[in-house]
Amino acid sequence: MKNFFAATILFATLLLTGCSSSVERTEIFMGTVVTLKANGLNAQAAVDESFHAIAELEQNISADVAKIESTDEFVDVSPDVYKILQTAQIFSEMTGGAFDVTCGAAVDLWAVGTDKPRVPTSDELAAVKSFVGRERLHLRGGQVHVDRGVKLNLGGVGKGYGVDVVRKIFASHGIDDGLIDFGTSTIFAVGRKRIGVKNPRKPDEISTIVELENSALSTSGDYEKFFVANGRRYSHIIDPKTCAPVEGENFSVTVVVDGSCELCATVADILSTAAVVNRKRVEEILSQQKIPAKFVDGDF
Repeated sequence: MKNFFAATILFATLLLTGCSSSVERTEIFMGTVVTLKANGLNAQAAVDESFHAIAELEQNISADVAKIESTDEFVDVSPDVYKILQTAQIFSEMTGGAFDVTCGAAVDLWAVGTDKPRVPTSDELAAVKSFVGRERLHLRGGQVHVDRGVKLNLGGVGKGYGVDVVRKIFASHGIDDGLIDFGTSTIFAVGRKRIGVKNPRKPDEISTIVELENSALSTSGDYEKFFVANGRRYSHIIDPKTCAPVEGENFSVTVVVDGSCELCATVADILSTAAVVNRKRVEEILSQQKIPAKFVDGDF
């Protein structure tokens, strides 16, 4: 699973058309660089309100996760955090466990992206599996409970949800041209934009250009957060079933979800993560046409 505080940089914005009033602002939230661009008469108000909402979301996620993990009882959480976890559970089942927010203990065990990453022993891996699995996360009417020892990691869904929060604010202010960019790993194009997807092994090269129109785009991969031990490369994306970093041929996966999907950026964030773990399963989901989504050609 993606570490919540890890920015995965894979895109370059190639074109942003102008408008009568243009506002661009960048701040650090969720451990990544968030850039909002809005064109229109209410651009300033849209951007200001959006950053206020992002700050509130980040605070709620941090506080609610800490509260959930600190007790054996059901606890009240904010509507946004409940929606995030509810959506995560739906897609955990849909992807056959390729996506699972309960893998926090495994993420902590490997510590990829910290200054002390390590390869756990087989006994440690066996033990941590007792704390991972969607059946250990319980939801009921706005309240959340996890089994003892379970840790949540919202790295594969939090930024996507943040993008969706902002796009609703933009829409409420009548913004029909702009860009919502969370660390360039999850993006929503307001209006039509051209986005260059970089080669994760050659970051100075663009592998393909994507035409986006009112759509979300998200990428997950092993290209930024990883460590090497005994000649093996270990990425920050954890397979919830093995509780170990994913090893395979997919260096990165990019997914586009149409804006007609209510939580399109959240879904794109989840599916790109799940596809690194089990691309075949995600391909099956998309082939069933239940979600207006597609892979981007040029994946690695």
